[in-house]
Amino acid sequence: MKLFDDFGLILEHGKSEVFNFSKKPNNTNPAIILGVAPFTSSSPLHPKPHWRYLGFYFDRQLKFTEHVRYWSTKVLSSICAMRILGNSMHGLLPHQKCVLYWACIVPIATYGYCL
Repeated sequence: MKLFDDFGLILEHGKSEVFNFSKKPNNTNPAIILGVAPFTSSSPLHPKPHWRYLGFYFDRQLKFTEHVRYWSTKVLSSICAMRILGNSMHGLLPHQKCVLYWACIVPIATYGYCL
């Protein structure tokens, strides 16, 4: 903690995060007690099950399962929202729906696919 004081940094409990990477899928994810307020035995720092970094979501094994789950949920909700624009009898033509799909849904679904 002296290192933080030397640089003039203050640890805030609400803004501090810790993430524990592990190759084992069933490995425990223990809390960390730093011994300095606010991270004492009464309020330890708990690792998060998922980590967001630069718009990508990772789990403890650095897999993209959480990333795919998050963006697929976002795609499904966008598709449901597009239904209110029209049905097969009134509203958008099939060609317009296709353009809307390629313009709005495909970029969401393929976010981060190059990794």
